[in-house]
Amino acid sequence: MPLSLPNLDDLRWRDLVAEGRFLIPASAPEWTNHNPTDPGITLIELFGYVSERLMYQLNRVGDGNVAEFLSLINGPRWKEQRGLRDGADISPDQLRMALKVAVATGEKRRTVSALLEPTRAVTSVDFELLTSSVATVARAKCVAGRDLNNDDPVVRMAEAPGHVSVVVLAEGSLHPSRELLAKIRQALEPARLLTTRVHVVAPRYVKLGCRMTITPIRGTPREALQETAVKRLKFFLDPHQGWFNGKGWPWGRNVYVSELYQVLSEIRGVDRVAPTRDSQGAPVEELFVDPSHSDRLKRNNREEIEAVELRPDELIDPQIGPADIAIAAQV
Repeated sequence: MPLSLPNLDDLRWRDLVAEGRFLIPASAPEWTNHNPTDPGITLIELFGYVSERLMYQLNRVGDGNVAEFLSLINGPRWKEQRGLRDGADISPDQLRMALKVAVATGEKRRTVSALLEPTRAVTSVDFELLTSSVATVARAKCVAGRDLNNDDPVVRMAEAPGHVSVVVLAEGSLHPSRELLAKIRQALEPARLLTTRVHVVAPRYVKLGCRMTITPIRGTPREALQETAVKRLKFFLDPHQGWFNGKGWPWGRNVYVSELYQVLSEIRGVDRVAPTRDSQGAPVEELFVDPSHSDRLKRNNREEIEAVELRPDELIDPQIGPADIAIAAQV
């Protein structure tokens, strides 16, 4: 959000003169003649005129101000390269010529653009932007106040003041290389605050399976529909290109059964989607995970699975095959 410049020129000559007259009784009670013919009133009017001009000039950003800003941002050599030396008398024509060259060469635009590029990592967004600027990084997630480099899951989820963890997803791979993680640490080291401890880690994955039954519309090829359903679910859960926006499954977002039903029901040729049933006709739970993640299954009041919970540094590794998506008899 850009900063809004304050309006310093908000008083006119009449306002300044009226304020000066209002202060006379408190500062000089013996001064009783406040008519325009009084020499003191004449001085107040003169000071009001001078003050109005000064405020008008202060409220404007002139060529001299722009030159000082460019020199402040780009360093003192900016002036020297244009023949504008500190302490020397600089004519308005010299200033205008220097700024004209800066505009023509795009220097002002580059200088402003450089201000928008993060060079210090303070907020979570800063860490993510600096990490994403490293080559072959697909996505990054900053988790503040966590030490995700610890192998103990209890410690990973505990508050860790002063610690910042950056989770990295590499392009074309689920697991970033050690070289990439080291390169990111090297890039973040000069940008971090002095007391911040930065941990650059790979994502953790929750292996997720899905069992559902699709009833196709009459005339729809069964094998092709089954293949499409498996691909669509894998693509939806993919860390790189998944989710509804195609930018990858969101970091730490729970997987809801209702959303998987939605994805399958939108496939062309699908009449309806229902839970798979076993040989006794009992419904089989739609989602299943590795036994080590069994505590991630979230159930409703009827003990039906509603979602699989993910933590901030986790993504989905879909384990879905043709055998998991059953095709019922056509209607």
